[in-house]
Amino acid sequence: MRAVVTSAVARFAPEKRQQVSRAQLIGLAVASIVPAAVWCVLINVVAMWISGPLSALTTAIIGVTIAVFLAIVCAPLILRDRN
Repeated sequence: MRAVVTSAVARFAPEKRQQVSRAQLIGLAVASIVPAAVWCVLINVVAMWISGPLSALTTAIIGVTIAVFLAIVCAPLILRDRN
């Protein structure tokens, strides 16, 4: 029995970079910022109902965290190539 050893290196053709349109970037911003703002308002309303309003810094940190998370999750869907 003879072992076959290959020394070939797999070479892939370089892929053309996808051009992201301005509309896609605006769509990503809207898809991440609007729900984050809605959740911030809801969290603030619940906090006021339970004890008292949250500070502006806390609300901003919550909003930015939600927006970044949604941008990371939505980016592959919104920015995918339509061709």
